[in-house]
Amino acid sequence: MLLLYFPVVALEQSPDMVVKEGQSVNLECSQMKSSSTTLYWFMRPSEKNSSLTQLAFAIEGGNAEVEKGFESHFKSSDIKGDSITLTIERAFLNDSGTYYCAESEHSGEAAEGAEHKLVPAHTGPALHLRVLSQAG
Repeated sequence: MLLLYFPVVALEQSPDMVVKEGQSVNLECSQMKSSSTTLYWFMRPSEKNSSLTQLAFAIEGGNAEVEKGFESHFKSSDIKGDSITLTIERAFLNDSGTYYCAESEHSGEAAEGAEHKLVPAHTGPALHLRVLSQAG
């Protein structure tokens, strides 16, 4: 497996948000300079001791991919110019949490048959999303 990482420029994200359960939410992330080849979305649920989960990524010039198990609820745009959008369709209470956009440069090729994994080199500021119950 061949992995190469390069630090890159800063990211800007949407401000913190509060939405009602069932609403759709668009989270925006843009680069200060268009230099990254890969942008990612991660989420850490509000529950104590929860782990960071990768939701989606997009490689410049390719299609965005949402991680398995999240495809029916999250959508990701391809990289357009210098930005990427993560859409949460019909927000649930458990979508409350901290969302991070991250970026990485990637260079090199994996040997034939080797796993080729892209890992973020830089994370933007945290975006806190709070989903409120319809009942309350």
